[in-house]
Amino acid sequence: MEKRKRSLGKIESQLLSVLSSMDKTIFTIKDAQNVTGTSPVATRLVLSDLVKKKWLIRLTPGKFLIVPFSAGQDGEHSENWYLIAKNLIEPFPYYISYYSALEINEITIQPVFNIYISTPIRRQPKKILGATYKFIYIQEKDIWGIEDVWVTQSQKVKASNIERTIIDCLNRPELCGGISEIAKGIWIKRNSIDYQKIVKYLKHFNRKSVAKRLGLIFETYGIGEEKILSEIKKLISPSYALLDPTLENSGRFLDSWKLRLNINPEELIDITKT
Repeated sequence: MEKRKRSLGKIESQLLSVLSSMDKTIFTIKDAQNVTGTSPVATRLVLSDLVKKKWLIRLTPGKFLIVPFSAGQDGEHSENWYLIAKNLIEPFPYYISYYSALEINEITIQPVFNIYISTPIRRQPKKILGATYKFIYIQEKDIWGIEDVWVTQSQKVKASNIERTIIDCLNRPELCGGISEIAKGIWIKRNSIDYQKIVKYLKHFNRKSVAKRLGLIFETYGIGEEKILSEIKKLISPSYALLDPTLENSGRFLDSWKLRLNINPEELIDITKT
């Protein structure tokens, strides 16, 4: 961002101060008008000036984000990225997904600068305050396995739960850093996974390649009861899939899970030791 112009008029300063004290870092024109007590036209002019001065960012028509003092002169910060994501897409259905959901569910400790938002609304990526918001198109019927997650003391967002996050990432490893990243996350969360639920989700999701990858990872790590592995094995097909579709088509074929191992399972074990 360009450097912010620091000069603020009395009404501008009061508006930012009052909204911040009300924990309304994201607000509407109506919210602003309630503070300023001015007409809609006058309020819009104030907001427009604050956008030009880089004190506000217009998220959507009529919805604004206060750039916090902690952002510094360049207006860059990493606070409330998921709250921004929510306000970029609501009132349309959505959920925070893939690499972003790994972070929300504490499945990864890697810094995440791409915020993935699954939604039946087609949108172009948008960069705001150091993060790139990427909208992943899905059908509305595919929004399930979702929960409300606190991201601030007073605000929640919708995100995929642990089990749905694992399935999504195994389906599209390119959106979560590859199979190694999600495999390590499964190992980290092995005691928190609801194994009955994830089998139920697999059946509902109905992607044979996902069942194959999950079964191999469970077996490699020795997690999940034998009954769970047997249930997963019932969901695979005779054709072979790549263990990691983001990598080249090479490696030996594993008949038990119908996978081509373009990653050695020993590597998946090694990453749990780091």
